[in-house]
Amino acid sequence: MRFIVIAIFVMLATSQEFVEFYSAFSNADVGQLDGWTIQGQISKAQTDNFFTCSDAAVFGGPKAFGKGAIVTRQFQLPPHFQIKVQVEVWKFDAWDTQRQFFYLDNYLWETMWTGSDGTKRCATPAGGNVNSFSVDQTITHNHAALFIAFASSADKTADKMSWGIRKLKLSYLPCPAECGTCLGPDAIVCQMWVPVSSSWIKNIDADGWTAKGSSTVIKSSTCVGIPIIGGPGNFGNNVSIQKIFDKLVPHYRIKVIAQFWKIDNWDNDNAVLSIDNQEKWKQNVAQVEDKEFFICDKISPGGVDGTEKIINVNFETPHNYGAALVKWTSTIKKSSKQASWGIRQFQLYVAQCSSNCATCTGPSVEDCTACVSPYVLLDPEDGNGSGCVLKGDWVEFTSEFQGAGWTANADWKVADGKNGPDFTTQCGEFKFFGGFDKTGKDAKITRKFNLPAHKRIRIAFEAWKIDNWNGEDYFVKVDGLNVWQRTFGFGDPGLADICGGDGFENYAIVDFVIGHETPTLDLLISTTIGKNNDNASFALKGFKLYYEKPDACATLYTECNYTGKSFNMCEDLPNFQLAKYPSKIKSIQVPAGAKVILFDEMDYNGKTIEYTENQKCIEEYQYKFLQTNQQSYVLTANN
Repeated sequence: MRFIVIAIFVMLATSQEFVEFYSAFSNADVGQLDGWTIQGQISKAQTDNFFTCSDAAVFGGPKAFGKGAIVTRQFQLPPHFQIKVQVEVWKFDAWDTQRQFFYLDNYLWETMWTGSDGTKRCATPAGGNVNSFSVDQTITHNHAALFIAFASSADKTADKMSWGIRKLKLSYLPCPAECGTCLGPDAIVCQMWVPVSSSWIKNIDADGWTAKGSSTVIKSSTCVGIPIIGGPGNFGNNVSIQKIFDKLVPHYRIKVIAQFWKIDNWDNDNAVLSIDNQEKWKQNVAQVEDKEFFICDKISPGGVDGTEKIINVNFETPHNYGAALVKWTSTIKKSSKQASWGIRQFQLYVAQCSSNCATCTGPSVEDCTACVSPYVLLDPEDGNGSGCVLKGDWVEFTSEFQGAGWTANADWKVADGKNGPDFTTQCGEFKFFGGFDKTGKDAKITRKFNLPAHKRIRIAFEAWKIDNWNGEDYFVKVDGLNVWQRTFGFGDPGLADICGGDGFENYAIVDFVIGHETPTLDLLISTTIGKNNDNASFALKGFKLYYEKPDACATLYTECNYTGKSFNMCEDLPNFQLAKYPSKIKSIQVPAGAKVILFDEMDYNGKTIEYTENQKCIEEYQYKFLQTNQQSYVLTANN
């Protein structure tokens, strides 16, 4: 016997421990077959899928897996960067250099058996030798789903030549908790990646993609129980699929993770990925290649019985536009019954800029090249630091839901929530307001704030998506107006399984500034979740509210006793007439510590009158000008 490994195996030294996510086939319990697709077995009886050899229960064997047999299953995984597979592979009877192999996505392990391999360990229908081998391999892998297939090149029926597996165990190395995708354990090189969207991981439907060319309909097919978009009879020559992803957060790179399936008889053709109508990735597939096997059924009539190849795509490129057009196609020239392609496990990420940065060249504050309004970019050469800052006289009004030791203020209310009145939840190390079994479908989190005099407000917090969202929105309203919104879902695997439910969690940073002067502020936080609370919910943590102090302005009135039309005068004004202010002013409110000076000529010339306190009713001057010097106000008058 000899075995061959065709894959990228990774034996990195790491302090992390593998997390086991699946184990089976240590016994003959038929319940272990749930989720597996078996094709080409010699017997359809469930119990015949197991064979006992010297007290060892083998999945497969002389009553099941011979020529044409293939066994497959798919798994969904949290963010990770390595997969470990441990399994015993078994051969029974007279093999003659045929191969037994398995695939983990596009990674292949195979061994070659001969009739002399092994011993007569147990009785078999053909009376040949039995042999087994323990596989323990680790591969690089960071896709959100995993496809595993066991097969062989056996050319006889199972009663003459068969194979099986035993003690299958699958494990993964998780990404750092800060990362939605990664290539290793270091958070600093992956925490900038933000998930934008994903398709064809849990559900196989159009999901907003459109088809062009010889096929204009998004169709799916199934190959040995594995659903894919496209496939035999669907995507052949002159077909492309595309989707526009808009409202992207400010970013500097874009990453595509996907699984491209080459199906049947390609002839030195290319699989192609384009972004914004520019070809960014392609892979040539020769007429005959290694690592191919029969998995998809032949289309009848007119189909061919060709081989399939799985290509894992993990591609990134510079990108900073607010939207991205992603397009898949191929250069095959045959009909979809003879050569076709399909896509699974699509994920789109962007590497985000630092907080409040509109454009950047990298993830740090030093890489920011422009800021979102009203933030201002600092010049490092001035010695005041770098990044985006918010100018103005800002005051932190409240800071809540910070850390783990907080108690929710009673002014926070939840409408249409469940299992109150305590709406706090614990997810791993995080404490949330809202969350699983508390705030789901129709739930609304509200709070009324009474603020001192101000001209703008800033609200910042973490908006958390819990479990299985499907393209629903998390939104924030202030005084009934929608001021922030983020879409989660469409099969999005999320950041990590923090809360331990049947889905993954993710969050977005809410941080916005709006003009606001009224003394009360009504805040509403809700979602468009269309499921029950145990399937999808939302939460928040780390809430902060700031207000900006108003300018020290003089207020001018057209009538005495501070009545009539009023005008706030907060900055230099050399000419009342050009500014279309009335020339008749009868009362003035003077800010504390300020001085108002009136001139009788334009451009702050002529005679002056000074006021340092309010004027309830003044004589009829023809006011023209107002000037501000730090805390002094200069108001021109004409008598």
